[in-house]
Amino acid sequence: MGPRTDEDWRRDASAVMRLRTRDPRGWTMLNFAPEYSAGGSGRSTEPFLPWSPDELGGALFEIKPESAAQLLVALKGQWFQAANIPNFAHREEVLFRAARELLARFGPEPACWTNRTAARGRPDADLLNAEAEFECLTGYTTDCGVVVASESEIGVFWAFFED
Repeated sequence: MGPRTDEDWRRDASAVMRLRTRDPRGWTMLNFAPEYSAGGSGRSTEPFLPWSPDELGGALFEIKPESAAQLLVALKGQWFQAANIPNFAHREEVLFRAARELLARFGPEPACWTNRTAARGRPDADLLNAEAEFECLTGYTTDCGVVVASESEIGVFWAFFED
């Protein structure tokens, strides 16, 4: 999480991805990027590659808040699929409530983007169990996430996989 300090959301997202911000509300920030093998290129202290704002904007696709909520839930499942969440049918309501509560921090109409290619040109894509293709933003084998912004704050919620 970080404050919006630039008119261009991509600059603010890049600062959050480089772990160079503090949450404006004082919430604890979590960085649980996985350790990587000797041949891996991901770094748990700086998981994201150094993207320019233009590159970052080209790798992310705008989505609507409901698609962002679906993706926040899906990130809990293996390969970022809700179908892979243990006991999903019994946990679905609680998981969606938590995702919508998190998004509510960014106001009633937050701007949202993802690297999941199923959203390319489809802002209302169903991302709960979408195809497993991504514009990876890290050095890990696979990564997926959502960037959420309001006029005053920006958040980056990401999951990583290194095999």
